[in-house]
Amino acid sequence: MKPIPSDAELLFVESLATGTVHIAVRYSVHHLDESAVTETVDGGGAFIALAVSPTVTRCGKRTFPQFERDHEKTARFRDEQLCRACYRTLAPEDQERAFEHAQSADEDDEEWAA
Repeated sequence: MKPIPSDAELLFVESLATGTVHIAVRYSVHHLDESAVTETVDGGGAFIALAVSPTVTRCGKRTFPQFERDHEKTARFRDEQLCRACYRTLAPEDQERAFEHAQSADEDDEEWAA
């Protein structure tokens, strides 16, 4: 397993049906090779291509959080919601990054709900 570059962003995508939170990685442009560049859709541009492209999680699940039907991006969840398969794909030095998120039961939840 290759470590994730420190400037890459971990994204969390929650399945609305199960509550499982999957991990995706957004790499900086300079980390992508030519095969990873999104091609444009006929009659459209790069923006359209990105809008209709799936977000592939670390465990291989193809999600479309931009449509907010089955999945949505999240930054607040309980640790036990994290997809174990996604977590196992992380290099040991990246595993703690999977837990650098706000918890659903943080004290500021009560303030936010008020």
